[in-house]
Amino acid sequence: MKIKKYIDFINEDVQTLGTRVESLYDGDDYVKNIVNRFLGEIPSDVRLSNAVNLLSEDEQDEMKSLLDDYESNGIQEKEPIVAFSTDIEPLTESEITPGGKGAFTSFLKVMTALGQKDVAPDMENCPDDFILFYPSIMIETKVVKTILGRYRSLARFVEDVDYTQNELRLYFGLRCDGDVEYGALAEERSRFGGFRLTQSVIKWINTLELKSLFSFKKELVNLNQKDVLTLGDIKTDMSTYDPGYSEGTMCPTLTDKVISFGFKGVGRWDNGILDEGELQNLKSNFVAWMMPRKWSQKVLISVKASSYWLYIHLKLK
Repeated sequence: MKIKKYIDFINEDVQTLGTRVESLYDGDDYVKNIVNRFLGEIPSDVRLSNAVNLLSEDEQDEMKSLLDDYESNGIQEKEPIVAFSTDIEPLTESEITPGGKGAFTSFLKVMTALGQKDVAPDMENCPDDFILFYPSIMIETKVVKTILGRYRSLARFVEDVDYTQNELRLYFGLRCDGDVEYGALAEERSRFGGFRLTQSVIKWINTLELKSLFSFKKELVNLNQKDVLTLGDIKTDMSTYDPGYSEGTMCPTLTDKVISFGFKGVGRWDNGILDEGELQNLKSNFVAWMMPRKWSQKVLISVKASSYWLYIHLKLK
């Protein structure tokens, strides 16, 4: 029986892909080439092992497979073959899958580099399929292109940006389906990537020390994955709710687990005061409309009226 050295024994269970890469990286140009495919330029204040461990699971699996093959077989030299074909070499999974968590950290660094150090949520212009939406200020398009190109995980999206526009916004946000999405916004959204907001991902986001993420982290700190999916269902369903004739609607807002909706001019008003009987009737009608929804037992309801506005507040239990 082969007896392991003590140092090998204690390191056996704690070595991550990041620490493995770090141990192989210096002095090995082939390993550096593998790493650069996934990470591109790494800032000097970021440890290599941490950068590797922040890659998505798919990207880590692919990197591990390349390293395993290299350590087992070395660099395989092949005789060059000259042939003519119309076949296109198939892309790897990481090349055809939009950016994930690893690319998202690079995306946030791009926003910081462009001066977007604390991006506030824009409820007024939040798309219908988002719960939270964080757009940057308008930025010169050619500057965005230059900065994106510095990161290998984002370089693939450089040509997706609408360069017919002189300026654009970068954005990230939380979708109603429970995914985080990020990309560029000119006349239309250009999605760079996204990933599912699981409970472990929420914890991971809250560990990121990136100033552009500060407001987003404040909203996530009191939410879990089930809360997020419930809020998404509420916003989607409420887009079909019709309280009757109204002069306008308020963009839904989210604050401390309370999602709010507003309708102007619903019912009979007298000097900015809604008739009490009318208010009770609107409450009853809303409860009747809400009860068949799967989220109806997960919220507390408050229906208020003020200055010609009817407000419906739904608080997660």
